[in-house]
Amino acid sequence: MNTTTQGGVQQITNNTPNGYRLPENNTLQHAAKLSIVEDKPIMFDYWTSSLEKTVLIGVKDNNEKLLVKSEEEYTSPIAKIYKVGTEFIIVTENSIYIVDVSIPTKRISS
Repeated sequence: MNTTTQGGVQQITNNTPNGYRLPENNTLQHAAKLSIVEDKPIMFDYWTSSLEKTVLIGVKDNNEKLLVKSEEEYTSPIAKIYKVGTEFIIVTENSIYIVDVSIPTKRISS
């Protein structure tokens, strides 16, 4: 979130200092509700990678889905995926992740 001062008033923009857009307010509100109800933390460690299209939803042979950054870095199995605006809210066994809706889905090996 960047701030600029104009006429003595600070304005907040919806981009981070390095130019990444932030999730929509509606998405953040829905994720907060899920976090409270399901007692799970909201994680953003896949957010910028999702904007860069370097993460994917991996589908195993048994149809189990995972959010995947690399062979070594992936989430616990996905329990539910919600689409809100231009984002997915992905609920796993342990956490809630917010990612860009345009990430690919691919078959992965177990």
